This record gives sequence, structure tokens and C-alpha cells, in this order.
Amino acid sequence: MSEKKIAIFGGTFDPPHLGHLILAEQIKNNFGLAEIIFMPAGSPPHKKDKKISSAQVRYEMLKLAVKDNPSFLLSDWEIKAKGYSYTAKTLSQFVPQIKAEKVFFIIGADSLANIFEWEKADFLLSEGKFIVFNRPGYNFKEILAKKRYQAYQQNIFTYHGLNIEISSSYIRNEFKKGNSIRYLTLSQIEKYIKKNNLYR
Repeated sequence: MSEKKIAIFGGTFDPPHLGHLILAEQIKNNFGLAEIIFMPAGSPPHKKDKKISSAQVRYEMLKLAVKDNPSFLLSDWEIKAKGYSYTAKTLSQFVPQIKAEKVFFIIGADSLANIFEWEKADFLLSEGKFIVFNRPGYNFKEILAKKRYQAYQQNIFTYHGLNIEISSSYIRNEFKKGNSIRYLTLSQIEKYIKKNNLYR
């Protein structure tokens, strides 16, 4: 019997866009994942000085994003957890609840490059498993060649495939200017943004 593998895809998702969904589906295919759990951050520590939409709004948009894909699940665990949404807390408290042989976190190469600034980085890298997707301006080989990463190589898996460079901030800025955001996100999310007058 093959082992069940699941990944957690965390982020602000303000708003979720086609880049997120394409990336998740491609990573699912490449790594033979049974499911991907989208987990919006409740209080992202790296965005404490930035204005972001409420957790409920971001959760509702993600619900619209994943509803047609039976392999995409949604969790409000980080939203309901008290305090900042640290990945270390998710790893120690949420991951043990998942019925799977392997659980990965999906992060970008930019996050990997800065992971030693994260809360309990050594715990994360020794106890967690990471699927890392490429980002412009970041080189996997250069990052992983650094001495601090050597002890954790067996827990870091790189994804070199398709990655659509759409950003949530670009969508917010375009919408604010009154420009069309068609084809950048799903039509139902575009309708939700308009209906709830977000990003104006």
C-alpha cells in the first residue's frame, strides 16, 4: 500500500489567485500528493505593519477558490489559533492531527532563503518537510549550498516546474486603479471582491 502524502499551503491569500491554484495542482502531480490543505494565516507575523483583509474575508475567498477541486481542502486552524501564525506552531500542534504518512509545507524559494529568521527555524527544518517552489531572483543550489542548510537537506524538496508569477499585491493594485483583474483570479473571487468592495 502506498503511503498517503499531504501538503499544507499557507499564506495570506489576499486575494487567492490562479498562480496559487496552478502551483498547487502542479505540485500535487509532481509529488504524488493525495491532498493539499490551504491554510490562510490568521495573524501573519511578517505582515504585522501591513493592512490586510480580515481573516474571515480571506477564508471566504479561499473557500470559493478550492470548492471545485476535491483534492484541495481548506483549514481555518491558523485563523482560530491565538497569537501570530507561526509555522512552527502549525507543525507542532496541527500536523500531528493529520492522518498521513508524510506532511509537507509548500513555501517559495524566497521563504527558504530567509527561513532562519522564522520562529524556531531549526525545529522547523529538522522536524518538518518542505516542498520549495522557484521564485525569480533565487537560486536553489546557492541557497542549499550554504552551511546552515547542510543538516536539513533530507527534509527540503525542490520543485522546478511551472510557476505562474501572479501576485496578490498586483491584483490589489490593479483593482484599486479600476483596471480589470479578469484571468488573474477566478471569476467568483472577482465577483466577491466587487460585491464586498475590497481593495478600494
